Amino acid sequence: MYGPQKILQFNLKAAAFKTLFFSALFLTAQVSVAQKRPNVIVVLTDDMGYGDLACYGNPLFSTPFIDNMARNGVLATNFVTTSPTCSPSRVSTLTGRYCSRSKMPRVIGPGDKTAIPDEEVTIAEMLKTSAYRTACIGKWHIGDYGTGLPNKQGFDLFYGMLYSHDFRAPYVKTDTVMKIFRNQKPEIYRPNDTILTKTYTEEAIKFVKESGKKKEPFFLYLAYNMPHLPVATAVRKSSKKSAGGELGSVIEEMDTEMGKLWKTLEENGEADNTIFIFTSDNGPWLNAPQRMYDDGVTKPYHVGTAGIFRGSKATSYEGGHRVPFIVYYKNHTASQVVKTPISNLDILPTIAEWTNTALPKRILDGESVVNLLAKKGNQKVHKPIYYFNYVLEGVKDGDWKLRVTKQNDKTVNELFNLSWDPTERYNLYDEPKYASEQQHLQQLLAEYPDK
Repeated sequence: MYGPQKILQFNLKAAAFKTLFFSALFLTAQVSVAQKRPNVIVVLTDDMGYGDLACYGNPLFSTPFIDNMARNGVLATNFVTTSPTCSPSRVSTLTGRYCSRSKMPRVIGPGDKTAIPDEEVTIAEMLKTSAYRTACIGKWHIGDYGTGLPNKQGFDLFYGMLYSHDFRAPYVKTDTVMKIFRNQKPEIYRPNDTILTKTYTEEAIKFVKESGKKKEPFFLYLAYNMPHLPVATAVRKSSKKSAGGELGSVIEEMDTEMGKLWKTLEENGEADNTIFIFTSDNGPWLNAPQRMYDDGVTKPYHVGTAGIFRGSKATSYEGGHRVPFIVYYKNHTASQVVKTPISNLDILPTIAEWTNTALPKRILDGESVVNLLAKKGNQKVHKPIYYFNYVLEGVKDGDWKLRVTKQNDKTVNELFNLSWDPTERYNLYDEPKYASEQQHLQQLLAEYPDK
């Protein structure tokens, strides 16, 4: 039998052990929560049209990896980029803000003094506040000097090109030599187009493996150059021929390479804790200028399609803006087709919510669509989406879209209901029965948030 002294000592030891146990449990829980922070992969293709994947209706292209992600996750049929050209679209995707806020309403080239401003906050900079490792691999194209470089915009690693791969003769008259950079140092001069997709994927796999070893969450922005013209120069002689010709070959190669990247995540046990987002910067370049055909091998059929939609890259009809958008995040996305409006501005706030990261202290134009992606039948109404094609050219609110352009110094007003008429064939602007819709959209256009 124990005396009072012994019992007291025993109780004190028990209490100390209990305190130590729960302290350890708390620390373990903290580590566990930190480890559960999801990885993020955003794959951005270049000039891929709405109709350039099997899961979006292409009968010739074989894209089994991306089709599987769409089948198990979300496939959106009403996703638009807010600008139909490269640089403006990309700056909006990375900041969640209209391109006019970044003073980048047009495509920039080598030596251009326009670049993403230092005060802008990219997805990478946002996620750095949550201790993410960050990489931009592939095409950048939103600034080639000073604070406009990827390493100055939150990316620990940049491996890729500063522009499209056509910024060379005979496509573009320039004295710039195309280079693949590692951070700010050129590593490959005049890279052959055939190596781009594979080389970017290899670098992405290396980055993912290093992040796994460090047990740190990562953000990978993988921006492939394809299928931007020229594609004929990118087809490997050893590659399997696609039923969709040379365009099909470069798209199918991207699909295969993304499959390799995802397999790496599966082998590392990280696939179930990774957000995967796939989209394009704008629609297909159906209106490509003659300079793109001066190489003697590029053909008009090397450009993809916008599916049923009217228009193309650099136009504010749907074909220039509406592109594939596929999201997969196990146990967080419902297997579904989403038909309600979404825009590229929504990517940043959606990632912020999923990663439990504070939003930048900036005016954001996008909104989180986590609930829309996670639950079937979500009825939340999306805020109006504006179309900025070098200048403000339109606004969409629900099914209704107003397009206002200039032709020969004359203002042209077009009103469409995209549910009844997704191909924008019939202008309802002058029909009295739709006067209220017209007035509502005109008012929205006047209220563009970046005045």
